[in-house]
Amino acid sequence: MVIRKATKRETRQIISHSMDVLTEASMGHIPAKKEKVWQMVTPFLAGGGYYLVCTEDDRLQGWVGVGSTTDYYTDKPVGIIPELYVLPPYRKQGIAEKLCDEALRRLQGSGYAAVQLNVFAGNASKQLYQKLGFQDVAILMEKRLD
Repeated sequence: MVIRKATKRETRQIISHSMDVLTEASMGHIPAKKEKVWQMVTPFLAGGGYYLVCTEDDRLQGWVGVGSTTDYYTDKPVGIIPELYVLPPYRKQGIAEKLCDEALRRLQGSGYAAVQLNVFAGNASKQLYQKLGFQDVAILMEKRLD
């Protein structure tokens, strides 16, 4: 198992999975449309974000996005993990945790004092994030009126 920065070809491969990732990660709250995918991916990559990939024998197993933003409330720069995904055949093997550990190591090495991510209610990934030390900061609440 190797974790490294994605090549351009691998980045295209990751983007080709984006609709599935969006549907799964958002627990169906965000409609999977190409326009929405590009609205989310384009600024991330244009702003210096990149993907780390986990491969074995040149087979892509999973990836994590690594980038930065300015915290909306404090105006301080923070690292971000906008996406974490392990392809279904490779789940339950510790890949997600290893990808996150490497992303956190790189963000800390770049001088960030904090790292943020979003996780939708009901997403099982929240348990992994809590295990890695992430804590709830804000909760977005919604009441459907239709």
